[in-house]
Amino acid sequence: MRSWVIAGAFLLGLTMPAAARDLDAKFLIERKGKVIGYHAVDVTPTNAGARVDTRIEMKVGLGPITLFRYEHDATEIWLGDRLVSLVSETNNNGDKDYVDAKRYGSELIIDASGYKGPAPAGAMPSSYWDKDLVRADAMINTQTGEILDVTTSRVGETRAPHNRTAEQFRLVGTVALNLWYDGERWVGSNFTIDGEELTYVLVDEPQEFAALESLAP
Repeated sequence: MRSWVIAGAFLLGLTMPAAARDLDAKFLIERKGKVIGYHAVDVTPTNAGARVDTRIEMKVGLGPITLFRYEHDATEIWLGDRLVSLVSETNNNGDKDYVDAKRYGSELIIDASGYKGPAPAGAMPSSYWDKDLVRADAMINTQTGEILDVTTSRVGETRAPHNRTAEQFRLVGTVALNLWYDGERWVGSNFTIDGEELTYVLVDEPQEFAALESLAP
């Protein structure tokens, strides 16, 4: 169960949406019809841009025994339409990954467990909250910093995992997944990795999401 954040799991040259708070999203992560975790994105406007915080927790067990645990925390800091820093820490079932990316002039320089060097021009993060991702040719894995080649096609209006109609896009390349957006807001995903199919189901009711607090270590 490697690097689940890249498909579940760097923003350059984008215009920050005016209503950044409207891009907040919380998802239940389902595997074989059972909830195994959550993915939360909080987009907070600042005087100069925005701060984006991502938290992912997953746990797969057999009775009281935990077989797999995944924890990921990431923070993006924006000034206007430029990402000035991205920091993340990940515990992938005991394997530790990190990303520490900072902007120096026109370049975003990545120091990460999977890649060290400049981000390609126009690369996007695998945080998925910004719809401009669907126009990018490359992503930066927010777990490892690796550069991922992608090609995106628009599928059209379809039924998203939360059972509402939204605009679907399919990404193929180093990763393969489906993304749904309602306007500019990310509202769903599904993908298969290591033979496991995961589905992201949007939840807007606080009590539904609060029930997942038991996943915290």
